[in-house]
Amino acid sequence: MKAVRLTVAPVAALLASVGLLVLGNGLLGTLLVVRAGNENFAGETIGLMMSSYFAGYALGSVLLSRVIVSAGHIRAFAGFASIASVTVLLHLIFVDPLIWTLLRVVTGFAYAGLILIAESWLNAHAVAATRGRLLSLYGVVTMGVWALGQGLLNLSSPDGIVLFLIVSILISLALTPITLLPGHPPAIPQQERLSLHRLLMLSPLGTAGAFLSGLALSAFWGMGPNFAQENGLDTAGISIFMASVLAGALVLQWPLGWLSDHAPRRLVIAGAALAAAAAAAGFVAVGSTGLPVLLALGFLFGGFGIPLYTLCVAHANDRLQASEMLAAARGLLLLNGLGAAIGPFMASLSMSRFGPSGLFAHAGTLLAVLATVALLRRAQGQVETSVATPLPCTPQIALALDTRAADAEPGRPYSG
Repeated sequence: MKAVRLTVAPVAALLASVGLLVLGNGLLGTLLVVRAGNENFAGETIGLMMSSYFAGYALGSVLLSRVIVSAGHIRAFAGFASIASVTVLLHLIFVDPLIWTLLRVVTGFAYAGLILIAESWLNAHAVAATRGRLLSLYGVVTMGVWALGQGLLNLSSPDGIVLFLIVSILISLALTPITLLPGHPPAIPQQERLSLHRLLMLSPLGTAGAFLSGLALSAFWGMGPNFAQENGLDTAGISIFMASVLAGALVLQWPLGWLSDHAPRRLVIAGAALAAAAAAAGFVAVGSTGLPVLLALGFLFGGFGIPLYTLCVAHANDRLQASEMLAAARGLLLLNGLGAAIGPFMASLSMSRFGPSGLFAHAGTLLAVLATVALLRRAQGQVETSVATPLPCTPQIALALDTRAADAEPGRPYSG
């Protein structure tokens, strides 16, 4: 117990800030899709709107590291949180598809900066003996509060202002713990550059998996609430359905990580992708059905699908030198973000053509392609050497703080 306290205590305030941010973002993503449906936005419009969030997120993860180094972690965090909080309220003033799409770009951009700061600070507190536990705790916190955010949807009508105000309040409250956190922001070590072409040559499965998982899973994050809405679920049903998918990831992320340490990682990736694709096929097969079946399929889809990104990152790291891993993480994040930026819009087109189940026809096809790539690459018998700690299921954009921030002297702390 003492060891746990010593591990958690230095980052407790940081985890509290991240928890509040993710809680607000989890509620906002579902709220906007439900509200857009109630406002009779076209399905393709909703898909484009949700894709724009991931486009802003990917753009921010690439561009904001220099801003953070220049302004300092604390001031940058305060600035990004203020932007995100104000952007939420602007949705209430301008209920318009085009403006909401632009606001989603800004929200994604700001959240990229917020999570970048928080995760880089978390990694700075971790040492070899505690990194696995800290990252595991981080994954549990983020998945847990994201699921909890779905429950907040039931506090008020999506057509009113209360839920938007709650999101803005949560983002603003996230400022309190991290601005009171003592200590120094992390130093930036000198890292090797790694082109996307070289990354592809070193790990075809890792790069393909990062892109395909972003393309498939972002479709669900963007259009999952709309799928539930089109299947006749009320607000409570939508929140429970979304929470079931996150619960699956929360339960299965650790076992899948453990299994990938004790079995060929490609085989684990292939199996998880096939299982998630099978769950997606189940959605297509049953069509409109009762809530219990949707919850069971959602649990399996999320449990096997959401951890795929981190399994692919671990696979890529098997082929890299330690000095290449930071640059590789940035490249994999970029590929994941590119996939995520177009996934919801592609899914909305599929839903327009095939009905609500078109969402899972889209996701299932991509996951089956990923499984096929993993099985084909496995035939080469490549040796896998790295150990996968139980990582969060979402991309860790803090690892993008590398060569763009290397204008500071390597190894020298810079104050926030």
